[in-house]
Amino acid sequence: MRGGGLTADDGRLDDDVLASLEIALQDALNHPTRRDILRALHEEQCSRSVTEIVGDLAPLKRSEVAYHAQVLKDSECVGVEGSRPAPGGREQILASLVTASAQVQLILRATRHTDQTHRRRTGGVRSPGLMAMFRVPRPTHSVRLLRRRRRASGEGR
Repeated sequence: MRGGGLTADDGRLDDDVLASLEIALQDALNHPTRRDILRALHEEQCSRSVTEIVGDLAPLKRSEVAYHAQVLKDSECVGVEGSRPAPGGREQILASLVTASAQVQLILRATRHTDQTHRRRTGGVRSPGLMAMFRVPRPTHSVRLLRRRRRASGEGR
């Protein structure tokens, strides 16, 4: 446990802390990246896009932040205020819907240091990606049984 018993070594919230949260907040606050996204939205007190949030969360990729932002949207902690043109199409502008929650503010303040440490520690570690499970194994050296063939052909003589 770290952070005064609030988080485990993997950055997730302790079970006792989770049990004290509203059900809608449990999934949203149980990951350090999601808490970082909420912090980024709360600190600026304005709506931001995923691209702008990625700038604050240095070692993370845009796809990781977009995934966790979607989880926050699904748990109704983040809402979409609009969209704007972006290179790949349109980008959504996100705003926090839990800014007024004292419970959320308390957890975000209490886990700030541990979440930053967790992000720095895991920043250089990258998963092999989804395509790793589809890699074709390298061919192994096959053992040729030439002597057996010669014997078989030698017996027929």
